[in-house]
Amino acid sequence: MTRPSDSLSRAPNFKNLGGSFRIVGWISFWIKAVLGIISGVTVLFASLSRAGNPNQASNTISGLGLFFTVGGILLLGVSVFWSFRYTRWGRRFLAPSGDVPSKASTLRLLKMVVLTDLVGILVTVIGGEWFVGAIIGKAISQGVAVFSLNPNQLVEPIDLFVIQACINTIAGQLAGLVASLWLLQRTTQQ
Repeated sequence: MTRPSDSLSRAPNFKNLGGSFRIVGWISFWIKAVLGIISGVTVLFASLSRAGNPNQASNTISGLGLFFTVGGILLLGVSVFWSFRYTRWGRRFLAPSGDVPSKASTLRLLKMVVLTDLVGILVTVIGGEWFVGAIIGKAISQGVAVFSLNPNQLVEPIDLFVIQACINTIAGQLAGLVASLWLLQRTTQQ
C-alpha cells in the first residue's frame, strides 16, 4: 500500500507524466539503438578485419581498449532496454486500472538508468582514450615507418572507425542520460 504523499496518482498532471515517459522512452530507445548497432557493427568489423590479417603484428584494435569499448557498447544495450522500460512505465501511468507506480519506485528506476549511463560513458571514454593513445603512438612513429616500409606502424582508416564507434556509443549514452535527467526533473515536480 502506498502512502498518499508517495503516490504520483495524486498529482494533477500524472497523465502528462505518463505521456512524457512514453515519448521520451521511444525517442531515447531509437537514438540509443541506432547508435549502439552502428558502434557494435563497426567494432566487430574492425576486429574481424584485423583478425583476418595475420601479417599485422601490431594490432591497435585489441587489449584493454577493445575490452572497455565492448563493455561500453554492452552498457548502451542495457540502457536501450531501460528506454524501452520507460515506455512500459508510461503506459502504467495512463492505464485506467489505477495501477500507477509510486514516486519512490519511479525515482529508483530513473536513478538506476542514470547510473547505467554514467558508468557506460566512463567505460567507453576509457576505451576511446586507449585507442587514441595507440593511434597517436602510430602517428608519431609514422615518419620512421615510411622509410622502414613497416605497414604495422601506419595509421589506417580502420583505426579511426573504432574511435568513431566510441564517440557514437558515448553519444547514445549521453542521449539516455539527458532523457533520464529530464524525466527525473519532471517526476520530482509532480
